[in-house]
Amino acid sequence: MYRKNARSMQIHTSSMLALILALATGATDALAGNETRFTVVDSSPTSWVARGYSDYTVSADNGWSVEVERNFDNGISLDFDGPPLPGTPVDYWDVEFAAPFNQVITPGLYENFQRFPFQDDDRPGLGFHSTGRGDNMASGFFEVFEATYGPGGEVLSFSADFTHYGEQNPDNWAIVEVRYNVPEPTSAMIMLVGASVCGLARRKNRMR
Repeated sequence: MYRKNARSMQIHTSSMLALILALATGATDALAGNETRFTVVDSSPTSWVARGYSDYTVSADNGWSVEVERNFDNGISLDFDGPPLPGTPVDYWDVEFAAPFNQVITPGLYENFQRFPFQDDDRPGLGFHSTGRGDNMASGFFEVFEATYGPGGEVLSFSADFTHYGEQNPDNWAIVEVRYNVPEPTSAMIMLVGASVCGLARRKNRMR
């Protein structure tokens, strides 16, 4: 199910840094300033939405932009748009996150999600789409490392990783990172959170 490897361990290292050391910053709808990106860390060839991509990242560096807003389930939606990377047809990625019972998204692990916006009231929801593709059903889990809001409820920063099983089939897996306006980790920061990363890896391994 969850494919743990050296690459994904490095990814979770960055995620823990965001949780511990990120600071709230001004709101923006552009990919600028702090780290903002969408990354398919790895995916199976049978992942309909992620298309088997791995080590795939879009950001301002390759001409992409993002719109971030609160969705009707009190969660967070991110729409990434830009020119297709060489050899790919994808010009947008959409991800929607929702907590159970319409609660505000806060840092934490959200297990056993259903496809947004069709999740049960007591289950988290996650929607995942790329150009022309979406699944009828989905399952998996996501972990939010940072979610900060302005005085009007607008999203100031957001950081999350998720593992998505298309059509609720663990063989159709995708491991994805989403970052919006969060500080980029430094090598000094990485040295501070080794124990936290090990704890995260153990928790993920129990879900295999």
